[in-house]
Amino acid sequence: MHRLVRHRPSPAMVVACVALLVALGGTSIAAVNALAPNSVGPVQLRTGAVTNPKLRNNAVTGPKVQNHSLTAADFVARSLPKGPAGPAGPAGPAGPAGLIGPITVRQDSIVVAGGTGVQVQDGAYSTGTVSVNCNPGEKAISAGTGWSDDAAGRELWVQRLTPVLTNGAVTGYRGTGGNDSGNTSTFTLYVLCYTG
Repeated sequence: MHRLVRHRPSPAMVVACVALLVALGGTSIAAVNALAPNSVGPVQLRTGAVTNPKLRNNAVTGPKVQNHSLTAADFVARSLPKGPAGPAGPAGPAGPAGLIGPITVRQDSIVVAGGTGVQVQDGAYSTGTVSVNCNPGEKAISAGTGWSDDAAGRELWVQRLTPVLTNGAVTGYRGTGGNDSGNTSTFTLYVLCYTG
């Protein structure tokens, strides 16, 4: 067997080995060695270069987040404290009217003759008009009429039913009835009045 002889490597061999390491390592070794500590910042990073998978778990903590850079959407619901109440908004539309007070039926009547023609039911009506007003402070909401002998076949009718206005409010009604039945009949006007 040959004995291994220990020799120092020649300078040429050392230069060749260093050149081989640089060639195998590429420019990455030189780039890492060329960067000073804390020298990489936002200017050196491309937009979107640091993504969520590249961040170590718990690497971003409260002290590392710039103040006022987060919005409410970045937090879990109900994790933020409520702020002070804001100023009152404008009034909304009015709601439906409340219940009206008690309704009172007020009425008045007039007797109307049975016609003015020679024959009964010949279109020559006798008419009578009556008005009913609600008491002061009341308003009229509706009205109706009736005849004292309104049987089938009698020629009795309502010619007119109109509201009575006082200062723009309906405070009563006026009604006119016509009779050509040949018999006198009582025409009655009913008005519904309420306080409200």
